[in-house]
Amino acid sequence: MKNIKFAVIAVLFLVVAASWRLYFQTSRHNNERAFSIRVSDSSAPNNYELAKKLTGRDVLEEEKVILTPITIQGGGGGTVTMQALLANNIDVAGGSISIWVNAVSKGAKVKLLLPGSVTEEPEHSGLLVLAESNIHTIKDLAGKKIAVNVLGAEADFIVRTFLKQNGLTVNQVELVVVPAENQEQVLRSRQVDAIGWTTSGGTQFDRTVDHGGVRRIPGTSSFETRGNQSLLTTSEGFLEKFIKAHPDDVRRYLRAVDKARRIVWEEYQKNPDRVRNVYAEITAAKGGNPELAKYYRGVRWSPEHQLITDNDIQFWIEKFTEDGILKPGQIKPSDIYTNSFNPQYKK
Repeated sequence: MKNIKFAVIAVLFLVVAASWRLYFQTSRHNNERAFSIRVSDSSAPNNYELAKKLTGRDVLEEEKVILTPITIQGGGGGTVTMQALLANNIDVAGGSISIWVNAVSKGAKVKLLLPGSVTEEPEHSGLLVLAESNIHTIKDLAGKKIAVNVLGAEADFIVRTFLKQNGLTVNQVELVVVPAENQEQVLRSRQVDAIGWTTSGGTQFDRTVDHGGVRRIPGTSSFETRGNQSLLTTSEGFLEKFIKAHPDDVRRYLRAVDKARRIVWEEYQKNPDRVRNVYAEITAAKGGNPELAKYYRGVRWSPEHQLITDNDIQFWIEKFTEDGILKPGQIKPSDIYTNSFNPQYKK
C-alpha cells in the first residue's frame, strides 16, 4: 500500500511539473514580441498566403513574425535584391547561390541560412527558340541574342558556363535583359533569338511551351550545366550583422518559412489542382495573371534538400575560380553558408 501511495504521488508530481513547464513555455511564447522582417515585395503568391488559404494556418502569426514588403526599384532580380540587402533596405533576400558567392568574393558580409529551389529537370528549363530557328545546338548560339531576366545572376553565369563547355565565350553572344513576363513576346516577335529566363524554368517557361511553336536547346538548363546533378539553385540569407543582432528572430522567421513551404508541398502532393486553384485566386486578388496558375507545379523545393551542402556552393566557387573572378583558395563553402539556424538542422 505504501509503495502504491508513493507511486501515485510521483506520477502526480510529474504531471504537475509537466503542466507548469508547458504553461511557462506557452506564456513565454505569448509574451514574445512580434518581430518585423523587411522583405522584397512580390506580386506572385507566396507560401505563407498559400498555406493560410489551403489550411487556415497562419504560420507567421504562429512564430510572431510580421513581414513588411518593400518595393525595390529596378525589379525583383537577384542582383537587384542583393543590392537592396547590402544597402540595408531589406533584411532578408533570396536568390541564386551564384550571386551570394560573387558578393562574398567582393567582401560582402552576408550568409546563406536556408535552402531554396533545386535544379529543374531539362524538360521544364533551359533556352527556348522558335521551332523554325536555325539554332539547334549550343554552338549555333554564336552571334545570337539571348534574353535573360537579369545580368550577374543565375542565367548570366549559367549561359557563360554552357558556352564555355562548348568552346564559346559570352562575348560571342548578346545577353539582353527582358522581364520574365515579356520574354515570350520578344521571342515570337523575333526581337531576340532565344529566351532563358533564369535557365531554371518556371511557369513562364511551361506556358511558352504550351503555346507551341518553340523548342528547347539541349544542354542549356541549370540541371544539365551542373552535370545532370540535383543541386540547389537558390537560398535565403541575411547580413551577418543582422544575424548577430537578432539570432532568435532569425530562427523564428526561418521556422515560419520552413512550415509554410512544407504545408504547400504536402498539399500539392495530395491535390495539385486544389493548390493551383488557390494560387489562381491569390494571383487575381493581387492583380496578377491567374492563367499562370495552370503551370504552377508546387514548391520548387524538395524534402531531400533540407540543408545547404558544400557541394551546392562548390560548383560556383570552381566556376568563378576558372573564370578568374576568384583566386584559388580565396573562399570556401563555409564562408557562404551555415545550417545552424535551419530548423531542420540536427547538431
